[in-house]
Amino acid sequence: MTRIPAHRGSIYDAKGRLLAYDSLLYEAWLDLDFVRRNASEDELELLLKNINYYFEIPKEEVLSKLTSNSYFMLLGKSENLDEMLRKITPAIRKYISIELNTERLSLKEYGLDKIVGSLDASGKPLSGIEKIYDNVLHGKKDGFVRKTLSGTLKTKPENGNDVYLSINLDLQKMVYEILEKGVKKNKADGGIAVLMESKTGKILAYANTYDWDVGLMGIFEPGSTIKPIIYGIALETLSITEDSTFLCEGIIQPVKGLDIYIRDTEGEKHGIETFRDAIRNSCNVATTQVASAVLSNIGKSEFYEKLIEAGFGRKTGVDLYGEINGLFQKPSDWSLISPFQFAIGQGIGVTAFQLLRALNTYAADGNLLVPSFVKATADATRVIEVPPKIESRLFSKKLVETMIPVLESVVASGTGTRAQVKGIRIGGKTGTAQKAGESGYSHSDYYSLFWGFFPVESPQYSLLIMIDNPRAGEFYGGTVAGPIFAEIVKNLYGIEAEPSEFKREIYDWKTPDLMGYTLHDVYEIKKLLGIERVVIHGTGRVVKQQPEAGTPLEEEMEVWLSTEEEK
Repeated sequence: MTRIPAHRGSIYDAKGRLLAYDSLLYEAWLDLDFVRRNASEDELELLLKNINYYFEIPKEEVLSKLTSNSYFMLLGKSENLDEMLRKITPAIRKYISIELNTERLSLKEYGLDKIVGSLDASGKPLSGIEKIYDNVLHGKKDGFVRKTLSGTLKTKPENGNDVYLSINLDLQKMVYEILEKGVKKNKADGGIAVLMESKTGKILAYANTYDWDVGLMGIFEPGSTIKPIIYGIALETLSITEDSTFLCEGIIQPVKGLDIYIRDTEGEKHGIETFRDAIRNSCNVATTQVASAVLSNIGKSEFYEKLIEAGFGRKTGVDLYGEINGLFQKPSDWSLISPFQFAIGQGIGVTAFQLLRALNTYAADGNLLVPSFVKATADATRVIEVPPKIESRLFSKKLVETMIPVLESVVASGTGTRAQVKGIRIGGKTGTAQKAGESGYSHSDYYSLFWGFFPVESPQYSLLIMIDNPRAGEFYGGTVAGPIFAEIVKNLYGIEAEPSEFKREIYDWKTPDLMGYTLHDVYEIKKLLGIERVVIHGTGRVVKQQPEAGTPLEEEMEVWLSTEEEK
């Protein structure tokens, strides 16, 4: 009886391109116990020589295994059965068995490793989509081939289902490369960029230049990027009105009698400001007055609940494994100065996904969305869409309509002018957060942030950029993260406008022309035509195939393909 392993489902990008899939492998196993009991000295010597010659395993290693408690030893793997059989000469064949198994292959470039995830040596999922969608992807039941007196009985395996991501591979590559270039240019420690569909919460690209998933499992202080949420809470609770004004003299003492002051950047004095001016200028003094009005009106417990409703201090529900809650203390642990610090983005630790979805409410008609990487799942007969999920309404449509022009003014004439893109109306908010240390806030280490949505007249996209500790001179969010945002936006519209490629006729009687196709295209055609096995070398698009296009199709035929990445 021969086992046919059940395939783990494949993972595709939004355009159906393979990101992770199972490849069939033939494995040669040495039956150590059978060798111990049956091999003569001459046979053992011949066996050791053959294994050393064909599998390049030293004699000492095999002998060590033979004196251990192990029952089997893996000699090698190959996608080609004939190649494997040539290595096993008749004289040693009785000691070696060949098993059919699978190997998980996946794209790891451009930060995809943190999205797709990985499996351990035993096939157990460790992270990413592989982990959180394991119940969908894992193979259900192996198949078997049995030889009986009446013939050969074949039971097909029950393979896992496929997962289609909202990630667009072209956008992912572009966003990652631009972010990586921005991190290097600014001599920063790292960076994060998350591009999301503003109305659905679907993630189109998620780039992270760190060795670990900082966007999901790390926190940073949001600085002034939190201010639109603070002003939204103040307006929604009627703590301030659209006509409220504030006096900025460059410095303010939030709590009388407490020797702690909040300053504006370089002590800048903005004078009399409306709330629109205060957001455009990213004024700390005015925002402190807004926080005071909110506390006087609804109290600190309700203020805390409003920020919790905005998604801070709790998981977003994004469908990647390992998300943390962030850091947001309960009111019982607050000091007198705490709520004023929160209002300017200090003393609160957020993840990239928390901050993005909170700010995105202004691009989503006031709705708080659940971010998602998955577009659909699919089995052999149907596709099941994963619909967008609205968690709650954070702000009214009227408030959103009030705030959108204000956020656009930040980019048009405020602190976010470096995020401008000609011909595209953008709204957003800058942020520059001092890093906290054991002795207080640093005056040399910063998080530089910019969040924006576009086009303003009908928001489609929401994009967050975070650059960690830039050291090339600039450190303000508008001047460091803003240009990175702008470059991504410019490139985004070029990629989205590209036409689809490779439309050719496929016939069920001859080998198709697969040159130039992606791996996903190949597998779809394989299913359509019932080709028994496709052997692929490399990743990217097909550059060579055997047999040639036009060769008559046969039952249980193999198609060999060579692929390479596009230059």
